[in-house]
Amino acid sequence: MQRKSNVVEYARSLSTRVLIVLGAALVGFVNLSDVARAQVKPEFSGVWMAFTVENPDGGGTGARFSAAGEAKLDAFLAQFHEIPEPGANCVGTGMPAVMLSLVSYPIEIAQTASRLLMVAELETQVRRVFIDGRGHPENAFPSGVGDSVGTWDGDTLVVDTTFLEEWPLRPWPRSEDAHIVERMYLTKRGDIAARPTGFVATLAPPESDDVLVVDITITDPAYYDGPQRRIAYYQRMTDADTSEYACSRGLWYDLLEAQRIEQ
Repeated sequence: MQRKSNVVEYARSLSTRVLIVLGAALVGFVNLSDVARAQVKPEFSGVWMAFTVENPDGGGTGARFSAAGEAKLDAFLAQFHEIPEPGANCVGTGMPAVMLSLVSYPIEIAQTASRLLMVAELETQVRRVFIDGRGHPENAFPSGVGDSVGTWDGDTLVVDTTFLEEWPLRPWPRSEDAHIVERMYLTKRGDIAARPTGFVATLAPPESDDVLVVDITITDPAYYDGPQRRIAYYQRMTDADTSEYACSRGLWYDLLEAQRIEQ
């Protein structure tokens, strides 16, 4: 009788230990699932076209210049009879203009574990936003799009851009002291009040109700009257809605024709 009682107690003890182990394993699984979900970030890959830009502080969407900035811009223009159109000569205006353009040229984004590769159809401007934890280099050659690194704030990608070269023309001039911060996130058309401008609304319809929001703040004491914040809204387009920006080929043919040997 005593032996039977011992066997029953042992079985009960074993069952309790099994339940404890299973419970711990289940808790661990739930915790790991939470971690895995936390590591899944929004996927920005695709073709996007800006459909409107807003000034959250009110007023127009153009930049607000300081008196010194206006004088600097006017002094540059005064050196020339006429300023050639940059786009017609295949010159990209860089940041932030490339992200605030409403001329129907889309931007294609390819997202990997280490970066967002952004190719704007407009003048084929290319941005690389590194998201692998690196910071800005100690030194970098200034460029129109600058050096960009991104960090995650929940489901929002915060992009910091510096090492920008000077661009002395409106609507978005910059000095080498310019600094740009973007907050990028995904939402749905029904969750925002912004609607397409009249021009963009006449183009091909979006592929879905996805919206990419790019909240941009530009700081540059050489030109602006304080930080300039604008919010650009992008709609998702099909892969067929982006193509080659080949104005340089036409310029080359013009040069070639000028060298033609008369027969």
